[in-house]
Amino acid sequence: MGLHLRPYRVGLLPDGLLFLLLLLMLLADPALPAGRHPPVVLVPGDLGNQLEAKLDKPTVVHYLCSKKTESYFTIWLNLELLLPVIIDCWIDNIRLVYNKTSRATQFPDGVDVRVPGFGKTFSLEFLDPSKSSVGSYFHTMVESLVGWGYTRGEDVRGAPYDWRRAPRDNNRIPVIGPLKIREQQRSAVSTSWLLPYSYTWSSEKVFVQTPTTNYTLRDYRRFFQDIGFEDGWLMRQDTEGLVEATMPPGVQLHCLYGTGVPTPDSFYYESFPDRDPKICFGDGDGTVNLKSALQCQAWQSLQEHQVLLQELPGSEHIEMLANATTLAYLKRVLLGP
Repeated sequence: MGLHLRPYRVGLLPDGLLFLLLLLMLLADPALPAGRHPPVVLVPGDLGNQLEAKLDKPTVVHYLCSKKTESYFTIWLNLELLLPVIIDCWIDNIRLVYNKTSRATQFPDGVDVRVPGFGKTFSLEFLDPSKSSVGSYFHTMVESLVGWGYTRGEDVRGAPYDWRRAPRDNNRIPVIGPLKIREQQRSAVSTSWLLPYSYTWSSEKVFVQTPTTNYTLRDYRRFFQDIGFEDGWLMRQDTEGLVEATMPPGVQLHCLYGTGVPTPDSFYYESFPDRDPKICFGDGDGTVNLKSALQCQAWQSLQEHQVLLQELPGSEHIEMLANATTLAYLKRVLLGP
């Protein structure tokens, strides 16, 4: 009997697409050798790992901005870069430039961004290398895994990536005003990719209202035109086919999702689009709507492998990674009762 790969996933699906983890289990029939436990690969969500940059720019947006650096520095997350004035430098460096001809994004001139620590866990345990509590992400989960006998960089590994880009192109920052961060968020293909899809939501779902217009899921093209960002429609077309079919994964799947936390459901603008909207809330984990999180439920009748759902009442999107119920569930999946 040879060894074979059995993918084993625990996730939140979609639109947040924050995969709590991806477990690749190398099993000898019928189980792992005694004393072995399944290796774990942690895949972060949007904004979910460190990024580093090196500069050699022809111009800068402010005289305080660095034009050239001798080495790579942390561009995400570094709270010092989010200070007034300096944040303009950060936005100009971390934004992406969309090429309508190649239908792909590229870095601004003179900016090189890399993802540190592939295979390691440090860049997603703490988003801020200073290990500031505000940047803590997967740390509690990794510490738990280590306590259960895992070793960082060996049988628990991280798979960080450039989260600004959607898969084809390839959390919160409350200190930054929405209009200030808007250019950067628009330039990230992953933003348009995460907008709701009609296979989960009704195509008549109104996601933005103004005194004169209701924008439904049928109206993305008009929406992007009306906000003066037509590239957003092209980005959406580039990526929506990646998840449109919602094919089941074909492996046993565990979906853990938070409920009972007010979650943005739609937005009403008195003055569109350059003023903050009134947010209408629904159920979810504060980031992922319950309707989106339950998409994996539809796979229960579409594949022979089990699809198991675990509700986490009152669990916020990021906090659920350190939730005692989450960690206990994870331990049972990995190590048994």
